[in-house]
Amino acid sequence: MGYRIAADLIVLVHFTWILFMLYGFFRTAFATFLYYCKNRKEKAKKFFERWVFRTVHVLGIFYVALLTILREFCPLTIAENTLRARYDTSLTYPGSFMIYHIERFVYPGVSPMLIITGTIIVAAFTLLMFVIRPPAKIKRLFTR
Repeated sequence: MGYRIAADLIVLVHFTWILFMLYGFFRTAFATFLYYCKNRKEKAKKFFERWVFRTVHVLGIFYVALLTILREFCPLTIAENTLRARYDTSLTYPGSFMIYHIERFVYPGVSPMLIITGTIIVAAFTLLMFVIRPPAKIKRLFTR
């Protein structure tokens, strides 16, 4: 029973991480839009200066994109499957956590390449915005 509870907790952490990654992407896209709107630059600048959030987000996106490009599974997926297999081998699933759950619940019948391509596009946009509009604290580190 303990293995199943631990696996369920990993799923919760995994979904929280995914929500953080998606929130960061959409927040960055929205702030970018606001930055180019009249009378909205100050609101966008506040977001762009959230250096801890943006740094953790861009590092997370980079890590997720790297795993996707290398076709490796997330360590959380591996840990969850290991724990589920110890509890009951019929509860495991093949492949990646994201692809399994997204295909199963949100995009049934969608090719995994679509998800991989989307991940790479999100990663590229997030990294580009981090380079174009770096937080002031990060920018100072590289301009000394």
